[in-house]
Amino acid sequence: MGPTSKSSAAGTAFIVSTGTKKPDGEMRRFIRSHVMMGKNRGKTLPSRRKKTSTSNAAIASNGDKSSPPHKDAAAPIPTAATPATIPPKVGSDLSFIRFADTIDESTVGVIITFSSIAKKALFPLEACIDFGAREKEWMEALTVDPAYLHAMAFSTQDYFDLLPGRSSSSSSSSSSSSSSRPLDRPARVAAPHVVKTLRLLREQLETRGDAETPTVRASFSTVAVVLCLVFHAYVRGERLVALHHMRGLRKIVDLNGGLQGLRASSKLLLEVLRCDIGMALNNGTKPLFFADLAREPYWPYPDFAPHSPAYSPPCDLISGIDAELAKAWDVTAKFSALANRAALTRQKLPKEYLADTMLSVMYPLLHMPSDRFERGSLDEAVRLGLLAYCSSIFLQWKGVKLPYTHLPALYRNCLVDLRLPKPDAASDGSSSSSRLLLWLLMIGAVSVFGEGDDAWLKPWLRVNMELCGVCKSWDAMRDVLNSFMWIGMVHDVPGKTIFDSSSSSGLQVVLEYH
Repeated sequence: MGPTSKSSAAGTAFIVSTGTKKPDGEMRRFIRSHVMMGKNRGKTLPSRRKKTSTSNAAIASNGDKSSPPHKDAAAPIPTAATPATIPPKVGSDLSFIRFADTIDESTVGVIITFSSIAKKALFPLEACIDFGAREKEWMEALTVDPAYLHAMAFSTQDYFDLLPGRSSSSSSSSSSSSSSRPLDRPARVAAPHVVKTLRLLREQLETRGDAETPTVRASFSTVAVVLCLVFHAYVRGERLVALHHMRGLRKIVDLNGGLQGLRASSKLLLEVLRCDIGMALNNGTKPLFFADLAREPYWPYPDFAPHSPAYSPPCDLISGIDAELAKAWDVTAKFSALANRAALTRQKLPKEYLADTMLSVMYPLLHMPSDRFERGSLDEAVRLGLLAYCSSIFLQWKGVKLPYTHLPALYRNCLVDLRLPKPDAASDGSSSSSRLLLWLLMIGAVSVFGEGDDAWLKPWLRVNMELCGVCKSWDAMRDVLNSFMWIGMVHDVPGKTIFDSSSSSGLQVVLEYH
């Protein structure tokens, strides 16, 4: 073969080999480069655009199964895949609420939490009372009245501090020592809000006129602010401060038309009167409302006739008490029967039943002259027993046993000196007396007495449980209590606890009839 030559035509290289001689190095490199042309460029990744296009085409074909794609149909336009993203949350659910003043978010959270449970927390009978829709003024005032906002800040914190297991400043506080001891944590948290509330409240009253003239027109929130101040001083044990605020509240109510001026907000009216009654029970003073019957007649007794079954006294001892006490007993017992029936049938009573019973019964009992009944008399024991019973169903808060100072001591002394009729050999007088005393003791135990009373209370309870033959059965014990008055949804849980601890006690006392 002839010599090897290299030719190019129209940009194309040709190699001609005419002999057996191997090509030289330059030729070999040329041949190698020509053979490897288009190779060794690495792997080529599939086009994402093409994949998206194919995916879109598949979706389109699945979306219309009745029309198969035509072979000449145009391919769908490929679109870029955009991931769906949710922007992160900015702030909290409360961030967009414009409150009346600057306040930290954690405190607002406490206020909102309390507001969501307020009815259940403040009224032990909430489950069987129809309070209607929530009155919007209680929440709207947070956005317009800075004094109310700060008052709610410290008062709601006070409530949560009173719950079992929480630090409470009320248990060891007293008016004589509160100024000398260092403030605990709840007090330190509340103090700035209390100071600001007082300053703002003073400014509000000054701008509305002289407090000595009727030009002052207190708003809904102003009355609520003073209620918060009364409550805060009460749980802190500052008795004189609480009384000062209560008298100021009475003056504000008087300057705005009396109790009639509060009827537009039934809940606010009820809270004002509950506060008045609670202060009287704690301090041993007369209530500030219904003190002048010519100006403020007693609240009328409710008429339960259309709903309540006929009621008869549980024993002859109750039949022989003072006529006014007998009427109060009858109304309270009928209300209790209605509440038990409502709880059993899961129905609700009108809220007027609760207010009418509480006000018509408790105010006359509290305004009775101190010397009307002798200490240790059956009438006085029934009067105090009714007050203790009503406080447990109308005043006490769920999960919180509000402390009273005066009523427990007065009730304890009356029971110790109680003179019951001597039993007649021909009657069941012993049984009637023991059953009545058992009810009086148990009502005191579940409503006003504390752990410090266990030493004298539980042995006495056990003796009367044995005399009534109910020492070994809570159901039998409950039947005795129900024969007088007892609301299961309020009293069963604490009553069963006291029954268990009393029935297991080995202590005995001697019951004497004077």
